[in-house]
Amino acid sequence: MEQTPVDFEEGMLDVGDSHSIYWRAQGPRDAPVMLVVHGGPGGAMNVKWADALEVDRWRVVFFDQRGCGKSKPFGKLEANGIDALVGDMEKLRVALKIERWALFGGSWGTTLGLAYGIAHPERCTGFLLRGVFLARREDIDWFLWDVRRVFPEAHRAFLDAIEAASGKRPTTAQEILTLTEAPLARFDEAGTRLARAWTQYETTLSVVNKPVKPAGEEEKKDERPSAEANNVTISMALLERHYMANELPPVPLLPLIGRIAHLPCRIVHGRFDMVCPADQALALAAQWPGAELNVVNAAGHWTFEPGNIAALRSGAKSLADAVRKG
Repeated sequence: MEQTPVDFEEGMLDVGDSHSIYWRAQGPRDAPVMLVVHGGPGGAMNVKWADALEVDRWRVVFFDQRGCGKSKPFGKLEANGIDALVGDMEKLRVALKIERWALFGGSWGTTLGLAYGIAHPERCTGFLLRGVFLARREDIDWFLWDVRRVFPEAHRAFLDAIEAASGKRPTTAQEILTLTEAPLARFDEAGTRLARAWTQYETTLSVVNKPVKPAGEEEKKDERPSAEANNVTISMALLERHYMANELPPVPLLPLIGRIAHLPCRIVHGRFDMVCPADQALALAAQWPGAELNVVNAAGHWTFEPGNIAALRSGAKSLADAVRKG
């Protein structure tokens, strides 16, 4: 079935420090605004996230964070940190002449969305959060090391790839970050192989129930990844390592939630999320008395698992009603 083309605006915004970020806006101009904060660090905007919203209820703004997606320069780590990204979001709001907006984030997007809200509570109308990542040391250690108790084969393959690229096998989460720095920074074939292994590891941990594509839409096994897909693979590994090694943990988020706890919040979290275990969502909800928490059974970390999408659509509708009521 042919889809109706979506009318949208787009542009590049110079945010300083030799960085420019790509943005895109779509949806009714008179609707409340929702800023979509992508995951990673190092992912990229995905317009399919709008499928989780009732599109006539929101004016949706997407953007690519520093160093990834269509933002320039690609893969630059200098002047690439949490405070800079929060500043970019505020500069984008001013540039687009938006008074206030809600934030929709997943995974790392929840971390960054909360950091923005804590810094600029007066500019926020509410939050829709999926797969909460609080970026504490124990959350990082789980992803890099402790999850091996659930996914031993995937973790072993990840360590194999690091050993092949660096010449040494990691024995701790910190050694993973140390040994992957040089190979990922080289942007050569060996570094790209390691980036693919990093991304494959994360993908394996992410999905519990992947929807089956209709007949005729299956991916061809012999297709090579597109240049765009390769870039996402490289930037995800490069920037995730950079942030985990140099920027995280951030200033603890939970003690500061009181700054935004008066705002409506809808939290969706897969019960079997192996990237960001569900205790993080419960910890956030405990600090946010008015938040509505939906822990989705038989779902993992991936946005587009059927249970997660259904819960997000319900949460987006409820949030839109709350925002309109003021």
